[in-house]
Amino acid sequence: MTKGILAADLHTGHVLGLTPPNYWQGRCRGLQKGLWEWWAHEIKQIGPVDFAIFEGDLTDGPGRKETLGLWTTDSEEQADAAAEALDIVRARERYVCYGTPLHTVTSLSIENLVAKKLGVEIRDTLRLKIKGRGWEVRFNTRHVQGRSDIPTGQGAQTGKEIIREMLQAMIEDFRPADILSRAHTHYWFRVDLARRIGISLPSLMLPDPDRGRIIYARRLRTLYYDVGLVYVEIDRQGEVYIRPRLMPLKMLVPKEYLCLKAAEN
Repeated sequence: MTKGILAADLHTGHVLGLTPPNYWQGRCRGLQKGLWEWWAHEIKQIGPVDFAIFEGDLTDGPGRKETLGLWTTDSEEQADAAAEALDIVRARERYVCYGTPLHTVTSLSIENLVAKKLGVEIRDTLRLKIKGRGWEVRFNTRHVQGRSDIPTGQGAQTGKEIIREMLQAMIEDFRPADILSRAHTHYWFRVDLARRIGISLPSLMLPDPDRGRIIYARRLRTLYYDVGLVYVEIDRQGEVYIRPRLMPLKMLVPKEYLCLKAAEN
């Protein structure tokens, strides 16, 4: 088996983003601890892999819209923490894609710092070819894709990426990718179309719990949110198995109801 990990949207620097233990603090310490322990457990369970692709928004940035949700606005500190979080992945080859400028660019690219600390090259779009005896599997990975808050439209955004790749391949005369991986939307989705697979990666950032407990806003999408990573296996015949590893959100953001006390007679 050839094994790989796809992960994105850490938003490290935000109190609900993926945060290594040395940086836990304040009112969200329990949430930070829970998310980190889930991530570390999954990486340990998967074990060493052949490749790992980190698809952007690895930091949350300087907080252009608000800073109450950040545990630091220091770009280098965010980069240090993000690199530490990703460095626990044991991979023969590691790759990084750029995220959105809102979260990753100040007067410099914070993700350039992350890539430098990991000792890898960073790209906007990564095209990766994996070869076996008599077969090839080609990946096209990038951070940004369109998104929809309408549940019936969420898969259409991922399907568009497949169609765009096929049209571009026809016009520019190259072989289109077999697997297209995108991030940005914070939800897991898979689309099979024209013998190709398109996936939308979950995030590694928690949604905002009830605002009564936490005073800052997170500007969530509606209805749908997934936290996790994607594990990929390719067997000796070139068959691809895509296995999302999703964290049950009720582990850290439970919804509780108070019980009305019975009135005394």
